[in-house]
Amino acid sequence: MKRNTIIRSAMAAASVAAIMLAGAAPGYADPIDLEGETVTLVHNVAPGGATAISAQVLADAWSKTMADHPTMVVQSVSGGALTKGIDYVMDARPDGKTLGYLAWQGTTRILDPEVLQIPFQDFGVIAGIGGSNFLFHLRADVGGGIENRDDLVNLESVTVGVYSPRMTQGMQTAAALDLLGVDWTFVSGMLGDGPLYAAQQRGEIDAYPATTTQYIAELGDGPIASGETMAIWQMGPLEADGSMKLDPALEGVPTLGEYIEKATGKPPEGPLWDLIMYHAQSSAPVNWIIVAPPGTPQDHLDMLRASFDEATASPDYIEAATKVYGSPPNIVHWQEMTKIISDVQNTSEDIKDTMRQLVERIEQ
Repeated sequence: MKRNTIIRSAMAAASVAAIMLAGAAPGYADPIDLEGETVTLVHNVAPGGATAISAQVLADAWSKTMADHPTMVVQSVSGGALTKGIDYVMDARPDGKTLGYLAWQGTTRILDPEVLQIPFQDFGVIAGIGGSNFLFHLRADVGGGIENRDDLVNLESVTVGVYSPRMTQGMQTAAALDLLGVDWTFVSGMLGDGPLYAAQQRGEIDAYPATTTQYIAELGDGPIASGETMAIWQMGPLEADGSMKLDPALEGVPTLGEYIEKATGKPPEGPLWDLIMYHAQSSAPVNWIIVAPPGTPQDHLDMLRASFDEATASPDYIEAATKVYGSPPNIVHWQEMTKIISDVQNTSEDIKDTMRQLVERIEQ
């Protein structure tokens, strides 16, 4: 860990030096030439889930707009509570051949000790992509069997699967179950929709936060249609009026706030609800952050940003991505993504304390 921290510090210093040089001498004499090259788009979860599918959709579109039209391939580097893929991109050469499509989770990584913090601001920030909402997906035979989603509040306890103890949607789920008075146990280490669903099928977990992508691909017409499992509530980003987004692909599934209000008879409030809304504000709009390694030349970074914007605005990309997500993707351009990173770094201590308390319980 110490060695990695030293490397990251050196990269940050190199980035600052590069920026200073760029200010003295605009432009670069030798822009990166990608003609005939292969660019690897690295993601940090297991193959086969929403991240892998949506990364491939982006790669197919981006290769057509990127300068020199390189071949783009998608690679999974999972593990380490999603950090292995992040470190892989962080430590990659800034030669234009490696880019990151990384599960964001920045709102929980601020809990790491300072020496282990992920310096997202040191990456060459290209953009963010927000895709589908998440739905709380529960086995119907839990606790002896439930007939509809309203029966959840009558359960004594639920075992929930997540990527890691700090998975944003898992933390929102834990807070929601607390607000509903349902005891819970968490099982972590399942990196992706596929491993989570397999664990649920094996009976190792009762529920997990599933993506709308998985709902469209296999859950909606599969176990949910057959009554083996249920979609209890959905969680997503906030609309302009402060309400939580309703994903049209999840028709009939209430938002988390709607579910809690119906179950308890009053709108949710308090520190746990503040935590849920914090993640909805600063995490849910961005499921994946798109980055280049630190030290990537500015002219190449400018090209990546412009070509990304062009690719994600194309009708072909929007159509393909909408099929994956269930609704049009939320594109967060680099300026806004940079602001989100800054806002997260300035998260209030009250929110951090509430998160720490939940993480401590999840890890027990």
